[in-house]
Amino acid sequence: MPVAEKIKMAQTGDKEWRSLLIREANKMVSSAVLKNPRITEGEVLAVAKNRSASDDLIRIILLNRDWLKNYEMKKALVTHPRTPLQKAMRFMTFLTEKDIKELAKSRNVSQAIVNNARRMLMNKKSH
Repeated sequence: MPVAEKIKMAQTGDKEWRSLLIREANKMVSSAVLKNPRITEGEVLAVAKNRSASDDLIRIILLNRDWLKNYEMKKALVTHPRTPLQKAMRFMTFLTEKDIKELAKSRNVSQAIVNNARRMLMNKKSH
């Protein structure tokens, strides 16, 4: 299937097409899936939770304010290795204490996130 056709399907296709094309190696095709007006928040959340999702997909998610209102989305982006550190740190302020404690012990996130989580917990104890 030519790339132009894949992009068209990514922007207009149903859930099955979107789930197939989001994994496409071509960044233009996978990015087009997130521009599909029928994509659900659940599908976007699955992309955010997928640790192998590309930087481009994460960047597109970060640009959509409606998606970022979702707590689970913020949590997924904090733990995603390709989320810019500055954004991840900002989203940490919205997380519950329980999730911050998990991050402080996590080995799946960058050391900067772990350190920030520990600092947030220390500040909470001292206040």
